[in-house]
Amino acid sequence: MTTPLVPSDLARVVLISDPQISPDGSAVYYRRSWFDGDADEVRGAIHRLDRDGADRAFTAGTNDRSARIAPDGKAVAFVSERDGQARVHLLRLDGGEAIPLGEGYPKITALVWSPDGKRLAFVAMAAHDPATARVFHDEKTGARHIRMLPFKSDADGLLDGARKHLFVIDAAGGEARRVTHGDFDVNTPAWSPDGMRIAFCSRIDQPEAATALSDICTVPVDGGTLTRITSGTGPMATPAWSHDGKEIAFAGHHHGDDGGGRFDTELLVAPAEGGATRSLSAGLGRTVGDCLAGDLRSGAALAPVWGDGDREIFMQVSDDGSTSLRAFARDASGTRVVAGGDRHVYAFSIGDDGTIAIAYGTPTVPNEIALIERYGAERRLTDANPWLVDKDVAAPERYRPRADDGALLDGWLIRPKRSREAKPPLVLEVHGGPHGAYGHTFFFEFQILAAQGIAVAYGNPRGSQSYGHAYADAILGDWGGIDAADVLRILDGALALGTFDTARIGLAGGSYGGFMTTWLMGHSDRFAAGVSMRAVNDFVSELGASDLGWFLENELKSTYAEDAGRKMFEGSPMRAASAIVAPLLVEHNERDYRCPIDQGEQLFTILRRLGKTDTEFVRFAETGHELSRSGKPRSRILRLRAIAHWFIRHLKPAGAEPIANEAGALFRPLPGEAE
Repeated sequence: MTTPLVPSDLARVVLISDPQISPDGSAVYYRRSWFDGDADEVRGAIHRLDRDGADRAFTAGTNDRSARIAPDGKAVAFVSERDGQARVHLLRLDGGEAIPLGEGYPKITALVWSPDGKRLAFVAMAAHDPATARVFHDEKTGARHIRMLPFKSDADGLLDGARKHLFVIDAAGGEARRVTHGDFDVNTPAWSPDGMRIAFCSRIDQPEAATALSDICTVPVDGGTLTRITSGTGPMATPAWSHDGKEIAFAGHHHGDDGGGRFDTELLVAPAEGGATRSLSAGLGRTVGDCLAGDLRSGAALAPVWGDGDREIFMQVSDDGSTSLRAFARDASGTRVVAGGDRHVYAFSIGDDGTIAIAYGTPTVPNEIALIERYGAERRLTDANPWLVDKDVAAPERYRPRADDGALLDGWLIRPKRSREAKPPLVLEVHGGPHGAYGHTFFFEFQILAAQGIAVAYGNPRGSQSYGHAYADAILGDWGGIDAADVLRILDGALALGTFDTARIGLAGGSYGGFMTTWLMGHSDRFAAGVSMRAVNDFVSELGASDLGWFLENELKSTYAEDAGRKMFEGSPMRAASAIVAPLLVEHNERDYRCPIDQGEQLFTILRRLGKTDTEFVRFAETGHELSRSGKPRSRILRLRAIAHWFIRHLKPAGAEPIANEAGALFRPLPGEAE
């Protein structure tokens, strides 16, 4: 007999990422991560997975990552933090111990072999040059001298003037040599086929107010003058050279300083020496890359991969709530699906023999690795979380409701397997972004609520990605308008699929989803309780305090300069706080620089001062905006408990006893859950 899924089961999940297939297709190396409860950390080591499914640990560290296989298949390089600093290591497959190469760094973010297998390029944090640095950090006191924007990042925290730069080191050992210099960061490096140049993406000499503009650049391996392949017309990322060295493929668009998802990211190709770009995906009407939201991992930008003979380029595509792997013809004559279906293909790697390794998840499978043969047959190689067969994991039912204007929307409904009542309560969840997307991927939070006898509906209103530019762009300048109406129609579509208690409907969401939760709680009487998480509640303060605050000006079609922020002030969900009647739980993270903690503090404080005593606040320390996906294990478990307890208390699903209403209660184990 199966048992309900509970928040502490999160600590049992094994996470799979970054599969790298050997050149001959005989093995896949990947990062296998687990939760260390005693240390309250996520640990990871590199595993080797053979074609027959035999799986064994390849490294013995607890934070090993970025396994990269030598072109001849005889060695694996990886990044480890065994001595407290990040360092490149090399492990030869004919035996021996891992050998550290070069010195240690505070952080290493990328690693790639040269085509001849004699050198490795990597990106690491490098000391700043005071003449060009925008920030100086006094390590003794923590004081900072800040000269310009940006000065903080949700991914990196408060900046200290250090930059991510390109280094090259011999595989035989020796000291690493720094290749790039200046006040810019290097990302996603790629070697030219002749080993003479390295391409990367960076924001060099961009306007201070720009938040998304970036270019593809190349630099000689021995250092020297940078060459820009693109010309600052949009966000460009993840370059990959063709095997013949004539072209570079990358992801981006030419719609200016907008990286939030309004515009479809395209698969672009440019001459390796620079020149006009051409799009291989413009006619597809979908975005390349992965934009699906879940709560087990944060998305990673993957580079396109050129196929054998340079005839095709392989790239992920987000399409109607799924992420697939597709092959695009180099001559733009068409595309074909390589790994599709109702699932989330979030990583892939291609061997020299054409064999493909993919990492994927579904609404009932957190993650697995599969092998796709040259002739198309697919075999799953892993069984990462066998314990889930003993748990209640419910498959969602997809439905396609209509918006008020007739537009086709997308939604999913999870029915509770253990409901003890004919008309159970339901929680409607809203994703972030706003240009993210829900879809065919695993969501722990949704399964936890369903295990407590609460149905869960979720979907993709206008503004969501994976349905084309017009769909994503429809909410421009209209947050809280067409999108809010669509969210309610997604709710109506779920209610039409079954019998639910309409007096016990909850609402929850994070980031933009938190905005929508706060907004609808103040503009609708349909909800009996809500959980507003890491929300944008006040546009004016968000504009100045967020690491991406100016993004709001594009989205809202309103600038602070035009009216000193009055339109933003009037359009903020905080303006309707006095109309919020139903119980609201505010959740936020103290180290959130995307939607800073004051967004939650303002909402909680104002509601309490208005006498709304059914308002409570949970806040987490030392965690950024990505808490639900990459925060400390215990904080993630406490978060899930708080959400479940709040809805149990106020929606009262049959058979789930509400916990005592006292301090700390929301963090206690659920019934049947061990501490």
